[in-house]
Amino acid sequence: MFITFAFVTLLGALGMLLQKNVIVAGLCMVATFFGVAGLFLLLANPVAAALQIIVYTGAIMVLVLFVIMMLNSHEEEAAQTARPVQRWVSVALVAALAFGAVKLVLTSAGLKALAVSGEPMPGAMTLQKVGTTLFAEHLLGFEVAGILLLAAMVGAVALTKRNL
Repeated sequence: MFITFAFVTLLGALGMLLQKNVIVAGLCMVATFFGVAGLFLLLANPVAAALQIIVYTGAIMVLVLFVIMMLNSHEEEAAQTARPVQRWVSVALVAALAFGAVKLVLTSAGLKALAVSGEPMPGAMTLQKVGTTLFAEHLLGFEVAGILLLAAMVGAVALTKRNL
């Protein structure tokens, strides 16, 4: 199952990266989100999987596709000349970041301690743990995110109504 969900996630991400049509790229992003939700299920964390589907696939993709459709009222500009130097620099940067991430995971003290001590993995996240953590430890961040989203929505409405 892991291979299947990982394959869906990677194909969705590659499809999103290689698509020239923004709407199709958004739909590929939805496939990526579903693959990540499946990986959360395999990690025995159904709450994170449900939040992944509800929040990312449901809300954010609807918002992204709505904004793309609302603002994409003109023809796309022709692509500029190819820049092979940028392509190779970005490939080198991605390779360096991937190497660093793998090195970090393999040399992680927590991973070594878990392998040596044989301690069980932490329990699955429950809705009670999510609620307690969100509203007790991270209340300020939660409120700031709400105000930021409200300001973005008011700004979007103001921009849209100005043109009507």
